[in-house]
Amino acid sequence: MQWVRARPSRRKLVAWCAGAAVVLIGAGIAAPRVSRAIKGWQARRLTNQSLALIDQHNWREAAKKIQGAFQLRNTEPEVWRAYARFLSRTGQANLALEWWQKTAQSRALSIEDQRDYAATALNARELGIAAERVALLLSQPAGPAPQDLLLAAQLATIRGYTATAREFAERILANTRSNSQEKLGANLVILSTSTPDMESYKQAVQRLLEIARNESDPASPQALTVLGRQGNPRRPTTTATEPLAIPAPDVAGNTIPLTEIADRLDHNPNSRPYHHMLALEMRARANPAREDELVVKAVHSYGQGDDETLLALAAWLYTRKHFESMLQILPLERTVQHRELLMERIDALAALNRFPEIKEILLAEHPVIEPAFQHMYLAAIREKLGESTSSANEWTRALDAADSPRTLMGLADYAEKRNVLDIADAAYARLIKKQPALKSAYASRLKLAQVRGQTAQAHDLALEILRIWPEDDATRVREIYLRLLLDQSAGQVEAAEKEAAPFLARNPWDGVARSAVALAQLKQERFAAALTTLTEFNSQVPSSAISLPVYTAALAANGWKDKARDEAQKLAAVKLLPEERALIEPLLRNGDH
Repeated sequence: MQWVRARPSRRKLVAWCAGAAVVLIGAGIAAPRVSRAIKGWQARRLTNQSLALIDQHNWREAAKKIQGAFQLRNTEPEVWRAYARFLSRTGQANLALEWWQKTAQSRALSIEDQRDYAATALNARELGIAAERVALLLSQPAGPAPQDLLLAAQLATIRGYTATAREFAERILANTRSNSQEKLGANLVILSTSTPDMESYKQAVQRLLEIARNESDPASPQALTVLGRQGNPRRPTTTATEPLAIPAPDVAGNTIPLTEIADRLDHNPNSRPYHHMLALEMRARANPAREDELVVKAVHSYGQGDDETLLALAAWLYTRKHFESMLQILPLERTVQHRELLMERIDALAALNRFPEIKEILLAEHPVIEPAFQHMYLAAIREKLGESTSSANEWTRALDAADSPRTLMGLADYAEKRNVLDIADAAYARLIKKQPALKSAYASRLKLAQVRGQTAQAHDLALEILRIWPEDDATRVREIYLRLLLDQSAGQVEAAEKEAAPFLARNPWDGVARSAVALAQLKQERFAAALTTLTEFNSQVPSSAISLPVYTAALAANGWKDKARDEAQKLAAVKLLPEERALIEPLLRNGDH
């Protein structure tokens, strides 16, 4: 201290050093905070850039920006929000739903976020979450926007409330704020919830054609795509969850030729490379002689395109059986990063009977395939390879791994298509527990029960559907028919006929209604009336299929023994309910009815 005091300059030096030390220590303490703030700012900047790229459908660059933002600050809610939106709009519903839930717990969601959240929940078939989001959107102080009404219409469609869905769709069409995409969506909802004989269906078809032919309409390419995509075959990896939104219906009366659709897609200013790819596909379908030439052109022009374009190209190559070309444009290292692309590669390998390669891909457990679907596809492949026991084990593993509505729905549909009915029914049953308002699951279980010959269970399921959806006249008539098969007393048979008769009067083409009324008449020994009920059609009243066992029994009861035996023989190998087979059993034994 004496040395310091000896000269003032020394005191200044010590003071300066002490101050510098304080600053350095403070800077050292503050540096991590400053660094985190800078990284947070940089992450948010990348996030804003990614959101703009998402709006432009530039998925590849958006993914890079989001990845960079995560590397800088993986705890930033704004980064989570951008990632959730990216996943939502690229069809990765299950993962998107997790990130929306995480984002919603950390910050308030904007109206646009709520819409993406609702759409994601719909695509994941999480109807409870979707209903909450849609209710919030419908209760906005300024009233719901058309896109909110469209989400409500889609939710009603999935739940089976077809009349409600059409009401929402009509509100969209009547709303002057509705844009062309929303009007197109409304028309697709109407087509999905109506039958071709309904006036609403016919009007929706006409509006769809008008949108498709209006080059200035931004929705025109999408409408043209809907029209051009009619009748595409199912694929080995197709499940009921694809596409995840409202499915494009088969449009009766589509009069636009494929060449016109292709020309319009090529010349439309709103068309993207994906649409030009579709135009090439339609030209090949219209002129098969040019197929090879157009395939070469398409592979050269679009084989290195974005995911959407590549998917369209692969789908076309599959329909034209160019499976080797599919493998050429779908290298494994690219497809393992995108679920739909990997499914295309698997479909191509399956078409070429290269099942060991598919097994190897699936055993690698690529994260883009949900475990339930991985085991499901492995079950099918092991069956192809003759590994029956292993196949059965894979089906069980698939059921155990299916923990979301989307995976349960996909598993149930896939198992049903492959006649693994016990797994299908179990998956539908679990799906109903998770989503009690999902009407399609009940309807599928009802159909399965009938296929499996479980009349009593089918009847119980029909009653459950009517408890939840009492306006479902088609199921009501089906319930009456099943009830009559289950040997009702005379008074109950008469009551059942009185229930079914008014529906038949309103819907004379309905075969189930005719069968129910005729079966009631047979049980009351009004044999002539029963046969008349089943055969009184004319050219102005087209009929859906009547019950052939009831028809055969009515023929026999009216003395047409030989014709009845011929009809019974035709039904000998057909799957029937036990009670239906009992109606024709005496004829199969060559006895009298």
